[in-house]
Amino acid sequence: MSLAAYEQLVRLAERELELARAGRLEEVAALWAERDEHVASLPPRPPADARPALERAAALQQEITLVLAETAQAVTEELRRVDRGRAVARTYAPAGGAPSSTVDRSA
Repeated sequence: MSLAAYEQLVRLAERELELARAGRLEEVAALWAERDEHVASLPPRPPADARPALERAAALQQEITLVLAETAQAVTEELRRVDRGRAVARTYAPAGGAPSSTVDRSA
């Protein structure tokens, strides 16, 4: 197998990192299928001269993992804020849960 196949693996990882940094997570997930298919086409033992490309792909993958972990943390924090906001909003609901049918228009 030619080195081009390993260079393609690097290009896929670069694209995945670009998408992850841009927050385009659905496209990241779609790219995983392409990457998995590409990896499956590679021989079980790469040639020695593929090492630089594989090391670059591995470094990019570590960076992708960090970006996705940071994104997951940010989403988790946002969901917590939404939950707190909902809890606060519920404290303003009328007793019995029924909305008030009158509106004070005097203001």
